[in-house]
Amino acid sequence: MSLLKNKFNTRKLKIFSFWQGNNKDRIMLFGIIFGVWILIKAIEEFVPSKYLEKLPSDVSLTLVALIVVVMGIHAIYIFIAQNHRRKESQVLSYDYQPSIDIFISAHNEENVIGGTLNYLLSLSYPKLKIYAINDRSKDQTINIMNEIASKSTGKLIIIDRASDAFPGKSAALNDALKASSGEVICVLDADARIEDQFLFNIVRYLEDDKVAAVQSQKVISNPEFNFLTRCQYHEYAMDSYMQMGRDSIRGAVELRGNGMLVKRVSLEDVGGWNEETLTDDLDLSTCLHVAGWDIRFSPEDKVYEEGVPTIDGFIKQRRRWAEGSMRRYLNYSFQLMKPGNLSIVQIFDTFVFLSEFSIPLWLGCDMVYEMIRLSSGRETYFSFLMFITLGLGVVLFVAQFNGLRIYHKQKFFQAFINALIGISYLLSIWTTVIILTYRKILFSRTVGTWTRTEHGKAT
Repeated sequence: MSLLKNKFNTRKLKIFSFWQGNNKDRIMLFGIIFGVWILIKAIEEFVPSKYLEKLPSDVSLTLVALIVVVMGIHAIYIFIAQNHRRKESQVLSYDYQPSIDIFISAHNEENVIGGTLNYLLSLSYPKLKIYAINDRSKDQTINIMNEIASKSTGKLIIIDRASDAFPGKSAALNDALKASSGEVICVLDADARIEDQFLFNIVRYLEDDKVAAVQSQKVISNPEFNFLTRCQYHEYAMDSYMQMGRDSIRGAVELRGNGMLVKRVSLEDVGGWNEETLTDDLDLSTCLHVAGWDIRFSPEDKVYEEGVPTIDGFIKQRRRWAEGSMRRYLNYSFQLMKPGNLSIVQIFDTFVFLSEFSIPLWLGCDMVYEMIRLSSGRETYFSFLMFITLGLGVVLFVAQFNGLRIYHKQKFFQAFINALIGISYLLSIWTTVIILTYRKILFSRTVGTWTRTEHGKAT
């Protein structure tokens, strides 16, 4: 009996191990793709031909067109909503001033960490402590931290993680969470810069008991370094526009990892940061939403960070973001589908965001399929495919254009040209990143690893 029990437990352990990490994500993603394929085949099989003949194209392209229409409706919705949003920052109370702990996780950040810590020590917020986490650095990061801390009269606390500690920003933040006691946690990158009144202004959003966190507007600090950093500068304006829109409709606003404030009580409610994720901020956002918490966006308060200056570093960063984002949705898929966890608006908002991961691959596959049909002499729907692509481009262009007009105060013609450049950059980069991410999840034996974004070499 004992031997039988041990064999059963061993088998259970093997099944459990198989269901972890990339195997679980691969099976779920294959399941979703197969499910969509079954849906298309079922429609083609069971819907009478007289109805299918009325469609503008085959079933696959028609479904893509419907998703693009939904994205267009969402774009109109957030445009109207944020144009009618009252100037909330003017009515929020300055009486709410909880204790705040700033967390900065630094892995080999000797180029920037000294300047950042000295700057943060000059902030005038009254109830403030700064926790600088040396995350297994091999350069002079810890020495710089200790030197500055020795002169800070207790305001700066150093956490030096062991070289064999669990890697990643999430693990470093969890270590700081255990050591700290502030009511609110502000997470900043090692190269971050904020205004002196930043904390006074943005923390007011957290006075609402239903609000777990608030994200500030992110701005690239080195847009003139090269063409790539300039494109990121434009892209962040578009992201601010989308975040503001999602906030205006009370959709699923997301945290961005830098310049975000989170209540300790909400972090404790969800068990802190997920240490297995590639994107601590996006994972925490979804976790908070399914737990019933709200996340806000503050366009008035800005955090400045360096843009990535090289194509290689940029692709690595975006691949990690895309893989982490897709895996968190696969990880929380059952919670997201559970009735009552998200509002109807949040479900709608999340669906549109998920479409950004499916549409590029779907359109690419349809393009290949249409070329096969053309080579075999069959009827093609290239015109309709181009129409769908144009519609998607218009939706993205409007968001980019409005972002530049609102957040960079650009004139019409300047915003128009930069929006065209920005969309061309986004479509080329994002399509490449999405294909690489699908390949990683579906066919790689391993999950991607967390890697830092290099700072201090593009100023």
